[in-house]
Amino acid sequence: MGIKVRKPFCLSFKGVPTPLKMLCDNVSGSLVLSDSLNKLISLVRTKEDEALLNTMIRFYDPLLHCFTYRDFQLVPTLEEVSSILGLPVLDQMPYTGEEETPKLEDVAAALHLPRSEIKKVWVNKGEYTGLPIDFLYNQADILINATSMDALEKVLTCIIYGQVLFPRYDKIVDVIALKIFISNNPVPTLLGDLLHSINHRSSKGKGCILGCAPLLHKWFISHLSRSTIKNEEGLTWAQRIIKLSYDNVIWSQKGFEGSHLFDSCGDFPNVPLLDPTGKKKLFIKAWTKVKKIGVRELGMRNHIPSDLYFKWVYDRVVEHGIPYPSDTPIVPRITPPAVHVEVEPYVPAPNEDLAATIACLRQEKADLEKRLHKVEEEKAIMAANAKERDSMLDYFSRKWKIEDFISPDQIQSWEQEIDRLVQERNKMIKAHKEEIRSLKRKRRLED
Repeated sequence: MGIKVRKPFCLSFKGVPTPLKMLCDNVSGSLVLSDSLNKLISLVRTKEDEALLNTMIRFYDPLLHCFTYRDFQLVPTLEEVSSILGLPVLDQMPYTGEEETPKLEDVAAALHLPRSEIKKVWVNKGEYTGLPIDFLYNQADILINATSMDALEKVLTCIIYGQVLFPRYDKIVDVIALKIFISNNPVPTLLGDLLHSINHRSSKGKGCILGCAPLLHKWFISHLSRSTIKNEEGLTWAQRIIKLSYDNVIWSQKGFEGSHLFDSCGDFPNVPLLDPTGKKKLFIKAWTKVKKIGVRELGMRNHIPSDLYFKWVYDRVVEHGIPYPSDTPIVPRITPPAVHVEVEPYVPAPNEDLAATIACLRQEKADLEKRLHKVEEEKAIMAANAKERDSMLDYFSRKWKIEDFISPDQIQSWEQEIDRLVQERNKMIKAHKEEIRSLKRKRRLED
């Protein structure tokens, strides 16, 4: 039975601005940065291949909200996105769109910049609200020269949020990106935006994917074998991907060993990200009851799915079709029967003391259970201490405000002093640059 070939389409992708790439190259080549920022810079430097991205997206299945290939399916998960970004999924509500616009002092605190500087450049023109990108680039240059690392990392991270992770506008980091930046919990929103954009544009068959293209590229490449990427046969991406089968896809993710995976949210048997129309309240309610499950609790691994799964995928491929003709026939896959190996019964040696062996094994079991019980007690104590610490931090962060201890006049005088110091520093930097230029001119004249 032949599989119908669907009409392919071509999408465009929001690229990473060249000034941001240059800034990241300059910073990472001369300064020591945190691991989390280095992960984001690695994402900025990723050279996304539009041919690869267009080829893989053409396999998108709008009914199942995943990528359906000849005998397997793929879709990025929260755990994978978290690993690529180097950022955890926090135990809190992700961005819902109902959050209030952040106060200027909150934005200033998140960027480690004076509130007065933020107030001078803040843009508020209806939906076009946020910080000018030129202002942030200028602040980054100043902070590089001043080697103010804390503020530099915050400003650079904010630029990446606004131009790579959530790229809505070219000239500003808009208020939505700022809200997510302040919350420091971008993974659920980022994955939801990416899948929503793919779903919408695939249904239209045209347009631009506004999600993070470098993230999509890194995720898909992580599942391809070295031989597929190396491509010694000189095949196009379409020829390579149409041949992909379950056996030559990388499934094991070592980074998840011993971790807890998202299992369900509220009444949803999965993790709701696309937020279908009319279900926003259900989405918010579901995220108040997130269930995670340990890798060990999933039971013994079986790396080969059942024939029922392969038949189900085949039926979906027949119904939905494929975007490219295949030289290799696509047929229902049947796993070979397991080879039965006869195991000889255990026969003790004539001189073996079975009673002593059993007693020794029982003692080892008792020791292990005792150690496990001790570890669980320590874990419970640590969890209780962490909960108490978090509640105290929450109390002190919410209970008191700076206005309770310091008068507005003092705050204003501090801001004025900060402004004066900033202006003085800028003048010193300008004077220093002018002096260098003067010395260079003098030297050229002498030569």
